[in-house]
Amino acid sequence: MTDSWACFLQRFSTPWLDTLVYWITNLGSEMFFILVLPALYWLWNKKAGYRIAVVYLGSVYVNSVFKAAFRTPRPVPTECARVMHPETGGGYSFPSGHAQGSTVFWGQTAVEVRKKAFWTVAVVAIVFISLSRIYLNVHWPVDIIGGIFIGIAILRAFNLLAIGWTHAHPPRWLRVAGIIAVPALAAALYKDPTTNMVLGFLMGFPLGNLIAEERFEWKERAPIVKQALKFALGMAGLVAVRYGLKALFPEGAFWDIVRYGLAGMWVSLGAPYLFVKMKLEA
Repeated sequence: MTDSWACFLQRFSTPWLDTLVYWITNLGSEMFFILVLPALYWLWNKKAGYRIAVVYLGSVYVNSVFKAAFRTPRPVPTECARVMHPETGGGYSFPSGHAQGSTVFWGQTAVEVRKKAFWTVAVVAIVFISLSRIYLNVHWPVDIIGGIFIGIAILRAFNLLAIGWTHAHPPRWLRVAGIIAVPALAAALYKDPTTNMVLGFLMGFPLGNLIAEERFEWKERAPIVKQALKFALGMAGLVAVRYGLKALFPEGAFWDIVRYGLAGMWVSLGAPYLFVKMKLEA
């Protein structure tokens, strides 16, 4: 591992560029995805948004497992390379969560958009977010390369499985069993605070989506004012569930999984039901 790439990139450092890179790197942050994933589901295309959210969250779990397995330390400051904004990356270094997550998110979004021009947007986003991690000297180059390749492998596997699952037309009981069994098995294999959040959401979000499919119809598109109101109400409810239940529930991995499971159900079931009742549709 070497900091030569960080040293090279930081030769061009200016206060303006440092700020720009900080905002670019935040396009791969947890907060970005907390805001964007529900928005895609509520406001753009619920089926595409569902797939993007599921594959991205699955990628977060895989990334945590790899980090725990390799236990690679992060870069440290040297004479030629500072460590900037270390708060944007915690824990171990390999593989880069920003590089892997961005590859999965932008790659799957490009798959769903189905326009060649958007692939250019996706590749540019992945490259710039990945380079930002080296510029800030919070990742080694090998972390970036590994994250991108793992992300590509996840994308390929997910889309092959999704095609097979769709063609199989599984019965409702099998879908419910899969929704519960897969995250439960993953939690048995490995869990930490991040995976507790992810696996809880991966139970609640698909389960809520399944119930919504069977119980009521709702539309994503609406006039801009209604869209803004939907997003504001949906996010307010998500914050209330996520943090309100934290104050009510005991501490522990089980309760974290339950809390985030309910947060996932809010996104896919509670918020859409509220939108229908408030007539926030076109």
